[in-house]
Amino acid sequence: MDIPETDQATDDLDRLDGPPRTLSVFKSPPEIATLLVFVVLAILGAFFSDGFVTADACTHYLFAKYAFSDPVNFVDVWARPLCTLIDAIPAHFGNVLLVRLTHIAIAIGCAVVARAIARTQSIPRPGLALLFTLGAPLFFIFSFSEMTELPFALVLGLAFLCYQKERWLTFAFLAGLLPTARPEGFGFVALAAIALLLHRRWLSLIPLIAPLLVWDLAGWLLTNRPVAWYAWLVHAWPWSEQGLYGRGNIFTFVAVLPVIVPPLILPATLVGIGRSLTLRKSVSNAHRHTRICRVLIAAIPLSILVGHSMLRFFGKFGSFGEARYLLICAPFWGVLSAWGFESISQRLHFRHPWRIATVAVILPALINLISPAVPIHLAPDWQTARRFADVYQSEHLEDHYPHVIAAHPAVPYFLHTDPNAGNRQDAFTAARIKSLPPGTLLIWDPVYCTTNAIAEDAFTPDQLRAAGWIEDPQLTSKLKENSTAKPWIVFKRGAR
Repeated sequence: MDIPETDQATDDLDRLDGPPRTLSVFKSPPEIATLLVFVVLAILGAFFSDGFVTADACTHYLFAKYAFSDPVNFVDVWARPLCTLIDAIPAHFGNVLLVRLTHIAIAIGCAVVARAIARTQSIPRPGLALLFTLGAPLFFIFSFSEMTELPFALVLGLAFLCYQKERWLTFAFLAGLLPTARPEGFGFVALAAIALLLHRRWLSLIPLIAPLLVWDLAGWLLTNRPVAWYAWLVHAWPWSEQGLYGRGNIFTFVAVLPVIVPPLILPATLVGIGRSLTLRKSVSNAHRHTRICRVLIAAIPLSILVGHSMLRFFGKFGSFGEARYLLICAPFWGVLSAWGFESISQRLHFRHPWRIATVAVILPALINLISPAVPIHLAPDWQTARRFADVYQSEHLEDHYPHVIAAHPAVPYFLHTDPNAGNRQDAFTAARIKSLPPGTLLIWDPVYCTTNAIAEDAFTPDQLRAAGWIEDPQLTSKLKENSTAKPWIVFKRGAR
């Protein structure tokens, strides 16, 4: 007897609470086509973008580029050790494009992990998780950036996949790596420790804490900071509890969800969250782990959303309310979207769900033809930084001013210098600025010099003048020529 389509749909969705199914990998041509299209578009975006998606992307690139000549970069808290390790070889032996190609591979890894999570959780069409991960607008833009969110997302997704499959040692090690990629990782280490204790996997606690211990010891050895080795990481942590970015709307991150998932798929994402958190029937002990994983697939990204919303609302720990923070859960957003879309397509009897899903992903992308976001070009302030570098090099100012202090990462980028050389002797820090080093130019910009995750390292022009810095009107005037950026000011201390 034929099973009615509605009943079959219900059976397929109810199976999500049952044991995982084993499905073939990349069986469907649409999945392969999705990957190929994404790779081509991402490579084109990387090649034709002469700018960075954020200033932090440039900073991370500089950390990686000079890591072999300045090994402290491998343990620097700002640099994120895992990301520096990933990017060091392509940055040192290649260039920005090679680093971006590396991150495109990481982005593909995130999508493949999303599909694997969906497959292990027995979602009927796991390839949808791959499609919705790759098709998210912000995910695509960050796929060829040098940022930390997608490396974190890949490791987090792999860790969860190991948790699904109860591979405890690997799960513990991957979870232990997360703090080396982003600060949110410390919370996940705590959650992983709780999970291991509940499952009585005592031995797995060792690989969980091993990455942090290695980071702490390596940092202590490389930086010679006068603290006990086990306390190095605590003392090296740079953020001020109360940042200078101010407080924001508590719904900031809710408002940006249409760029975290494909905009037209957002209703499906919300349905997926509801299905993930709703128990349809009683679950046997044999299926309890599958059910826990199902809840966690929604709980993990929602916890990040709520956590960052609270930090933004209270203005804590340098949270600037940027949508990219939610990308650290990219595979989970993809799985939730696939879950919800499956439910909707089953209920509405979509004859061609893949076609509908593909159109829903592609349509919003056409906006880029009207208001281009890709490729990424140099913003006015970056052009000002390049103008300074041109003047500095063409007029051989390094003969008289060998030191340049700047908060904007574009300055060392265009000067082809390591901003962290000599134990960050030319970093834009309160200690360096107040020491009034001779033979130094200080480049003040209205963004990075006035807002900083470390509050004491922010300065206004009046504060710099009061500290003894002298404005150079000629250089300042040259930076203003034909510039649409907010005015920069060049200060100096006695020429060498």
